[in-house]
Amino acid sequence: MAYTIYDDFAWFFDRYWADEFLEDVREGFESFFLPRLPPGSRVLDVCCGTGQLARLLCARRFEVVGVDGSQEMLALARKNAPGAQFEQSDVRGSAPAGPFRAAVALFDSVNHFASRGEVGAVFRNVFKALEPGGLFLFDVNTQEGFQEAAAETYADVETQRVCVVKTRFDPDAGRGASAVTLFRLQDGRWRRRDFEIEEFLHDARVLEETLREVGFVDLEVLSAEDDFGMRRGCGRVFFLAAKARR
Repeated sequence: MAYTIYDDFAWFFDRYWADEFLEDVREGFESFFLPRLPPGSRVLDVCCGTGQLARLLCARRFEVVGVDGSQEMLALARKNAPGAQFEQSDVRGSAPAGPFRAAVALFDSVNHFASRGEVGAVFRNVFKALEPGGLFLFDVNTQEGFQEAAAETYADVETQRVCVVKTRFDPDAGRGASAVTLFRLQDGRWRRRDFEIEEFLHDARVLEETLREVGFVDLEVLSAEDDFGMRRGCGRVFFLAAKARR
């Protein structure tokens, strides 16, 4: 995973995608998940992006630590959620310093990991960071969700930058991609960069197996639309799992 790609994309994600997703998931997140946490709980925000979820959690008086691999995402997160702590870290490689009462990884963060091995490494490190009885909530896009988003195009034009994003999905490879063309006005010259942000399809049954192999218990699989009330949740599912008490 090349985090410099996310550095270039951070401003677009912050301005156009992050708040939109949060507003859609907010009602279900606040009514379904947050009541399960004791007041003031320490919460780990995995792949925290530009900090919108961290800001919500801080506003509810939780202690928040956000981790992400992108410097630019974190720079924006620190502005958006000054009450949280942020660390640049690849959660595939090491466990954040716990213990945490809960961990969250939202906005199809898990789809950004390419293989079962990578996903398993993330799950193991989250598991290590949780206290006994701690909860882990994450969402993924299923094949239905990938197909729903395929062939969409986003475009934004500002005075000093232009961004065009085109999405596609290869069902045989289980791979979705957002092809990004970015123009920036720098030192009086327009500079262009092209890159792709990849997401990968993970079978729900395999994710459940991987969670159990790591040691998680009490698994629940929930519909984004039916259980979280998301208007734009087609093909998205949430997983809730717990670290067993001693």
